[in-house]
Amino acid sequence: MKNVVFYGGGNISQAVAEGLIKSGYEKNKIFYVDRNPKNKRILEKLQINNLEGNNTVKVDLFILAVKPKDAINAYKEILKKYERPKIISFVAGIKSKRYLKINQDIEFLRAMPNTSSKFNLGITAIFNSSFRKNNLKKVISLFKRIGMTIELEKEVKIDGFTGMVGSGPAYFFYLLKSYEKKLMSLCNKDKKKVNDIMVNLMKGISLSIEKDNLDNLIMAVASKKGTTEAGLKSFKSNKLDKIFEQGLDSAIKRSREISDE
Repeated sequence: MKNVVFYGGGNISQAVAEGLIKSGYEKNKIFYVDRNPKNKRILEKLQINNLEGNNTVKVDLFILAVKPKDAINAYKEILKKYERPKIISFVAGIKSKRYLKINQDIEFLRAMPNTSSKFNLGITAIFNSSFRKNNLKKVISLFKRIGMTIELEKEVKIDGFTGMVGSGPAYFFYLLKSYEKKLMSLCNKDKKKVNDIMVNLMKGISLSIEKDNLDNLIMAVASKKGTTEAGLKSFKSNKLDKIFEQGLDSAIKRSREISDE
């Protein structure tokens, strides 16, 4: 793929675009379409070009990244302006058949990345509807620049990835807020010190996960009748795991509901 256009320039587009640039993708081959002043400022700061008014660009790939309520109209806009476009949808919930029912003479797939793509540590789930094999390989190669890719054999699974992986960073950030609150009291409200502690903690956790399974890692920290065991017992008695699972299920359910709206 050469010229890539983000049709919608919100958070996920910004993260993927920044990750592509960090990976060495040429800035002059990345474009956007978005009327939101805030998004425009961020994308222009990344030195990404505005496609509007530029009729000479040969677009190789569109990435549809608008809100679900705007997706079908944005899709129709692309079809009206460009002949047989290749389109990737980042939009949650809306199934491939709703797009292809409007026009089947295009190459179309759904992808669900997350905001860690900004750091080239993204996870992108892909479900292919009508991309040709050679072009699908190019798309996968593009997303591998920003992290790992997972090809899905059933479209229904993308709802799970939307709720768990696409939204995943926010869940960890939410849990870390409670941790941050306690650390702030221990560190005399020194925000930098607290951030450094959390960053080092998370780096250590990520390296540990690469080398062992979660049960062993928990046991390695939790000594009998110690502080860790006391904390874990409280989590278990309050059913923290069930609460967390319920939150994930709610996110997945919402992804499915969007497709029916």
